[in-house]
Amino acid sequence: MAKHNVAQAGFKQDRQWNWKNYWICLGIACGQLAFGYPASIIGVTLAQPSFLIYMKLLDVTVDPPALASNADSLIGAMSGVFQAGAFLGVIIGSFIMDRYGRKMGTVFCATLSIVGGIGLVASVNTTMFIIFRLIAGAGSWGFLALTPVYCAEIAPPKLRGFFVGMNGMGITLGYSLASYMGLAFYYAKNPSTQWRGPLGLALIFPVFQLLIIIWAPESPRYLLMRGRVEEARKVVMSIHEVKGDEDQEYARGEFYQMQKQAEFDRKLEPTYKAMFFKKSYRKRTLLACGFAFIGQSTAVLVINNYGPTLYAALGYGTLDQLKLQCGWITMGTPANLLGAVIMDRVGRRVLMLTGIFGCCACLIVEAAIIATFATPIPAIPNTAALKAGVAAFYIFLLFYGCGIDVAGVVFYSEIFPNHLRAKGVAMSIGVIALTDLIYLQVTATAFSHIGWKFFLVFIIISGLGGIVAFFYLPETKGVPLEEIAAIFGDADEVMVFSEDIHVDHNTHDLVIDTHTGATVDKKGRRSIEKAEDHVIQRVATEAGHPGHTIEEKDVHVDEKSIAGR
Repeated sequence: MAKHNVAQAGFKQDRQWNWKNYWICLGIACGQLAFGYPASIIGVTLAQPSFLIYMKLLDVTVDPPALASNADSLIGAMSGVFQAGAFLGVIIGSFIMDRYGRKMGTVFCATLSIVGGIGLVASVNTTMFIIFRLIAGAGSWGFLALTPVYCAEIAPPKLRGFFVGMNGMGITLGYSLASYMGLAFYYAKNPSTQWRGPLGLALIFPVFQLLIIIWAPESPRYLLMRGRVEEARKVVMSIHEVKGDEDQEYARGEFYQMQKQAEFDRKLEPTYKAMFFKKSYRKRTLLACGFAFIGQSTAVLVINNYGPTLYAALGYGTLDQLKLQCGWITMGTPANLLGAVIMDRVGRRVLMLTGIFGCCACLIVEAAIIATFATPIPAIPNTAALKAGVAAFYIFLLFYGCGIDVAGVVFYSEIFPNHLRAKGVAMSIGVIALTDLIYLQVTATAFSHIGWKFFLVFIIISGLGGIVAFFYLPETKGVPLEEIAAIFGDADEVMVFSEDIHVDHNTHDLVIDTHTGATVDKKGRRSIEKAEDHVIQRVATEAGHPGHTIEEKDVHVDEKSIAGR
């Protein structure tokens, strides 16, 4: 046996940048603004006295004004129903994505977001607000599950971390915009405008996505799964064209790999049931859902939604609380950008583990500071300790954004096979929503009864979860989606390996070496073995024969290879 020379035989994966591909992925990733902004704007809305008065949640007939008797339960419903809508959005959305495509999935999510958004702006009572908050939540969470899949399926393998990672930046940018718009509209003279205005701005983002899909192509992998080969070929050759390469070795090789894999995947059962009854699929599902649970068990949403409360516990006044909270949320965008930029170099596994353990360490520091210097708040506070507590929150978000948020969204979108990808990501996002819903429901009660000790719950879960993740998380950096199965022990389900594809620059034909063996460890390292007398299949494509597409009749065994055996 002889080691295969990947550098010579593999198509050139180091030349995968295409500006059209980048702008398309960026436009699709902006769909996360349609999640991040509506998800965060509720905190600002519930802080507006004008909203509370209009909805009869704040009684101003007494001095001082006080919350109505049913205010706590209604406020909790207004906040929590958004997460409840996630299950409607991600589950139905996954079926629409598989049946009608990623573009139609965008239409579904945008429609729900627009209908929900209009209803929220027009709300005249709490019942109407809660109903349309549920609908808006379905659309927003649907986007959270949709756009990473869409981006992953059109991104090149070597740049997939960056292209899909832009989704994480969209989420945090949405959070930031919500905070600043809420602060800006606070100064509006019309009380109704103070809360209806920020809610209305949420309509911009789903409308923008409807405009984007007019220009963006359908996922070529979806097209191939539906048997629309020629449409898929045109998309791949358009967005993965490499200037200066007359043979277009990368795009042609990638499309051939996609086509052959789709032919196999179309025969498999695309159901939620299948995700649990096959060992390798079950492992992928548990890894994705497990990491989703651990990521939310770092207390990130607790800090996000109860930030001012925590800053108050550290002794800061109201104005300082708002400033610190805005600064904290803004920190998420550069953190996600950093993760997206370095992910294709350092890998997913390193970032994900660093994120978990980094967040856990910050929570330990934070709990110790609050317990020692802010329980109870002393008459003369320890300024240095309070500043350290704020710094711990900010460093926490750096770890979370760079390691859990952006790396997680990439990981969920790439470990599932073609026929289960939409459903796998939907299930992962569903776990995030359920985990958030549970934590948010108990947080207020927990802080009022046990205070800083509530952080111990998150410290224990994230610490133990990080240890488990260390032993089981695989590395998927640079691996084509069609080859992910090999990492989970299903190398026999990979129809073509990219290492086996190259172009004969004399004939301009695409050449496929017969694959006789490969091992892929959980860190993504591949060892390719070839028989010295291997068979070569020669595939005639459009570069060798202009206007010609790949068909089964184009594949034949190279005569010289047989003669040499």
